[in-house]
Amino acid sequence: MKYGDIKELRDAGLITGEQQEKIVEHFHLKNDGGNKFLAIVSTIGAVLIITGVTLLISAHWNEIPHGVKIAGGIFLMLGFHAAGWWLREVHGKFRKTGEALHLVGSGLFLANIALLAQVYNLVSRPPDAFLLWWIGIAPLPWLLRSKAQHCLLLLAFSLWFGFDVNEPASLIYCNGGRQILLYSLLGLFFLGAGWLLRSSPFPEFAGVTEKIGAPAFLVFFYPLAWKDFPDWYNPGYNHAVFPPQAFIALLSLVAGIKNLRSLTAQWRWTWLAALCGMVIFMATAWFGCWNLEQGAPAYDWGVSWSYLLGTIVLFAFCLLQIQVGLQERSPFLVNLGITFVALDILAAYCDLFGSMARTGLMFLISGIFLIVFGVYLETKRRKLIKQIAVSIPKEVR
Repeated sequence: MKYGDIKELRDAGLITGEQQEKIVEHFHLKNDGGNKFLAIVSTIGAVLIITGVTLLISAHWNEIPHGVKIAGGIFLMLGFHAAGWWLREVHGKFRKTGEALHLVGSGLFLANIALLAQVYNLVSRPPDAFLLWWIGIAPLPWLLRSKAQHCLLLLAFSLWFGFDVNEPASLIYCNGGRQILLYSLLGLFFLGAGWLLRSSPFPEFAGVTEKIGAPAFLVFFYPLAWKDFPDWYNPGYNHAVFPPQAFIALLSLVAGIKNLRSLTAQWRWTWLAALCGMVIFMATAWFGCWNLEQGAPAYDWGVSWSYLLGTIVLFAFCLLQIQVGLQERSPFLVNLGITFVALDILAAYCDLFGSMARTGLMFLISGIFLIVFGVYLETKRRKLIKQIAVSIPKEVR
């Protein structure tokens, strides 16, 4: 619960000014609008400083001894962390600025890894640098209770995963278009991890983890609704990669679903079943179960017609997600579901292209439909958001 939430309740006429003051005082809420502005300015300033230092060093790179390069990099990293710690913990009045400096310090850790690799001509797998970065900054979100550091940690893990999937010597190597399904599973894992964090000692990390995982899951599932998805088949992909990653993603969902306390038991099981159904559909695509062309030398996504089922599955899932968002009082889930309903309609529309006459007729009919349906979607979206806004949080009741 934030200060802005209480202000919205008062603006909606659901509580009085006196009640607002009592709630703010009881829960020790603060108006952090100024702090957010300061955090943005501080982050931009810190990035400019580190960029300026990097350019100055680069201008004289060949003249600087190796030892000075390494010592300078370590000094800058520790200096930003020390300044961030002083502002957050010692001074205490500029916590957002201190968090921004910690963030820059964590970014400099990756720069130092790259610096050491260059100075000593270390030949290694590129994913190892991101893995080392992820391991190095892993304790910081929990020690600092910093959402920004937590986001950076998820980014570091995602970068390592993406590079490792494309590394031929990796155990999770997968070339070709099928690797998008692995990225979708990663988003699903983040979603389940966010649910688990709701009942952990760090519940403030739950929301940001879910808001990264849910869009990633849908973004990388979305190409399955397109007829001409390129580079889908590649005989070098690794069959064994998908099952263990799907199991890990589903395990996180099963373990965390109990923390969706705004949903009834029936809705929790329905939501979990829908997510499992999406994974099962991805598995059928991964193992090429939709090849309708007998005797074809290779799996051809374009002639399988599975995109039609993918379009229907995605559409039904998004409608269910909107209902879950309403019960969770989550405008994010509602807006995300409506966005992908629109994108799914766009995919279906483009998949129906044919001859000039057929395409022209499709343009005419679907253009009128899209305008009407777009107005309907926007009207429905506003009503849903308003319905969520007037729902008083349990803590205020």
